[in-house]
Amino acid sequence: MYQFFESIKLLDGKLYLLDLHSERLNRTRKAFFENLKDIDLEKELMIPCEKKEGLYKVKVVYSKYLESVVFDDYTIKEHRNIRLLEKPDIQYDFKFLDRKNLTEDFSSDADFDDIIFLKNGVLTDATYSNLTFFDGKTWFTPKSCLLAGVKRKFLLESGIITEKSIVKEDIKDFQKIAFINAMRDFEKMYTFVQKDDFLLLNPCE
Repeated sequence: MYQFFESIKLLDGKLYLLDLHSERLNRTRKAFFENLKDIDLEKELMIPCEKKEGLYKVKVVYSKYLESVVFDDYTIKEHRNIRLLEKPDIQYDFKFLDRKNLTEDFSSDADFDDIIFLKNGVLTDATYSNLTFFDGKTWFTPKSCLLAGVKRKFLLESGIITEKSIVKEDIKDFQKIAFINAMRDFEKMYTFVQKDDFLLLNPCE
């Protein structure tokens, strides 16, 4: 049976974007299973007393029904060296627990810490996040994302970012990059230099 998951931000006792997580969870369940009632994550998730201060990632694993909920400490990952990888057949339309097709290109001695996947030269996503690029006026996110993340959806609906088809040749036109997902926003932004199939990143002050 297929398994899926949601990663939900818990900060100082507050669960973020819970309505969007519930919406995606139920949309996914209905795409794979029949005769289901919606699950309301707000009613299902109980925050332990010892997790009500600090930042945690709440990992909800589910298939037809909820299977497990785990609260993990979380630190926002730094990015330094990003590989641009052409992978025309890559698919990740649903948030499957099995992410092998996203992680199989890493090795223990890899000289990069993340991958941006391209399909026929068009930018999609990074391994664990959607992408945003800043041109000096506007933050853009690739229109051809692999997975429409909840933070991406929230930022689009809020008018903070704009969708745009971005090809590899467009990267030079941008000044900054940020990686967004349910756990991270614009806390970390980077300027970058492109060298062949790599982006070398420097954190913005």
